[in-house]
Amino acid sequence: MFIRETVKTAKNKKYVQHQLIESVRTSAGPRQRIVLNLGAINLGREKWKDLANAIESELHKQPCLFAIDQEIKDLAHHYAKLIIQQRLNKEAEGQPNETKQQPQYETVDVDSLSTSDAKSIGAEHVALSQMNEYNLDTILESLGFDAKHISYAKMLIAGRLVHPSSEREAARWVNEDSAICELLRSNINVHDNALHRTAVLLWKQQDRIEQYLSKEARGRFSLKETIILYDLTNTYFEGTKNGSRIAKRARSKEKRNDCPLITLALTVDEEGFPKQSKVLEGNVSEPGTLKQILDELSDYTDMFRTEKTIVIDAGIATEANLEMIKERGFKYVAVSRRRSYKPDFWNDCKEKELKLSDGITKLRVKLARTNEEAYLLCHSKAKEAKEKSMLELRRKRFEEALWKINAGLKKNGTQKRYDHIIERIGRLKEKYGLGACYTIEVRHENGIATEIDFSKNPYGEAKEQRVGAYVLRTNRLDLADEEITKIHRNLTSIEDSFRSMKSHLGLRPNYHKKDESSMAHIFITVLAYHIMAAILKKLRASGLHYNWNSIREILSSHVRVTSTFNTERGDTIAIRTCTSPTLKQRDIYNKLKIIQKPLKSIKTRLPQKSCLILDK
Repeated sequence: MFIRETVKTAKNKKYVQHQLIESVRTSAGPRQRIVLNLGAINLGREKWKDLANAIESELHKQPCLFAIDQEIKDLAHHYAKLIIQQRLNKEAEGQPNETKQQPQYETVDVDSLSTSDAKSIGAEHVALSQMNEYNLDTILESLGFDAKHISYAKMLIAGRLVHPSSEREAARWVNEDSAICELLRSNINVHDNALHRTAVLLWKQQDRIEQYLSKEARGRFSLKETIILYDLTNTYFEGTKNGSRIAKRARSKEKRNDCPLITLALTVDEEGFPKQSKVLEGNVSEPGTLKQILDELSDYTDMFRTEKTIVIDAGIATEANLEMIKERGFKYVAVSRRRSYKPDFWNDCKEKELKLSDGITKLRVKLARTNEEAYLLCHSKAKEAKEKSMLELRRKRFEEALWKINAGLKKNGTQKRYDHIIERIGRLKEKYGLGACYTIEVRHENGIATEIDFSKNPYGEAKEQRVGAYVLRTNRLDLADEEITKIHRNLTSIEDSFRSMKSHLGLRPNYHKKDESSMAHIFITVLAYHIMAAILKKLRASGLHYNWNSIREILSSHVRVTSTFNTERGDTIAIRTCTSPTLKQRDIYNKLKIIQKPLKSIKTRLPQKSCLILDK
């Protein structure tokens, strides 16, 4: 083997490329053929011969005759791995997946055995199996995607499930760490620009793809879809996002008020399967987003069952929105925005104690009915304990901050201007949200503050009494108290959805500069959630209650590796195969009813070491 340099010219620019060449005997005499395109190697010409020799020695697991630099050793190891992979891919192309392999026996040198190129295959296999069950290829082909872009789309979705990251990191993961290309029977080298473009193409077909996946899930899992949960969350960007139409400054639900935000609106059914998603401005008013969602629910009558109950939180449940829901012919269960009701409103209501699904948590309820609505007053001891501790902590810090300002009025060198002290107190009220609960008086003389007096007022005491309590309202008069609370608790499904997207599926952080790339990044996460919801549904139905992160970790040790060894005849054999699944991995595969060994073993034989031909 030897290394040859070639120079190509394109658009008046020269490009240098190096090739690894070997000499072969043919019926027409000796010929040269390209073993591997090395790209442009940054190595002096005097070292090319050493590198060629080192590559050949690495291929055949033989020691080099002369000492070589560590840099050449590392390059030789890298290129030898590419050559073996290239030959294995060629063997795989001519080997039908259904063909049963016959036993083959060799006498080998066990000391020459080595393994390399380990790539994860377990979670990828599960993700792709679910995509195939949904016939994702069908909808993408109908939307004009060719085979290559369908492969890219599956890589994006599987990457978000298995290795949530940016498209650049996803490309590195596909090329270096994952066996997903082997599962897809694709030998393409993936670049991040190709993934970026494919993500945007998917986003532009968002509505049709989501409708298709929702229809597939409904048919395969017999979903009732009588309860539609709607909520919003926001996520942040890394960077300024100057000039963006959608990234806006607002209050972050992740406490990242220092970053521009984007809002994700999502509807899911009572079993957690996503139906629709919309990307909105980061500072959008939550109540104002409902109209568009209701319009689409009305338009796609074939997408949902006829009787629908919309479940919304207090942030969206304005009187105007509730009236809009009724006008569209839908029912609703909502958390009331009203903080208090007249005491006699509940006088004729009998208090009941309900046990929740866990059999331990208890909920005290009172049900009041009018001609049009039912109101359910709920009090949870668990919620009370949580809110009371949070309220107590905020109150403690608020009062400590007031005492600190008051103490500063007695010290020399501190700012005591009355307007400045009022401004500081105003900032504390905004920070802790307790200004209305206290009566605060700042005494002053000639514009200089002298003392601060504060005490809890009746509003603050009433707020303490309401801790742990909330009111649900619905226009479904056919529901009993227990059924109303059960429907409302389904809102935890959408909260779990947002939590999964942010923690397991790479919704954040978002580094994109262009709006369409940002929205495409989010849509890939939503698509990954469609696949994840189906996988978790099947596992839970079979009694396996893992979250996706646990499943991903369990499957991470199922890998595909290349083993090479020398034979008695002097050949080198390379075998690409999968490790055997562990007991837990088998359990997951069995419950999902997918093949435990996703790919067959592939073998290639490297002929005996050829004579070296020097490059003159």
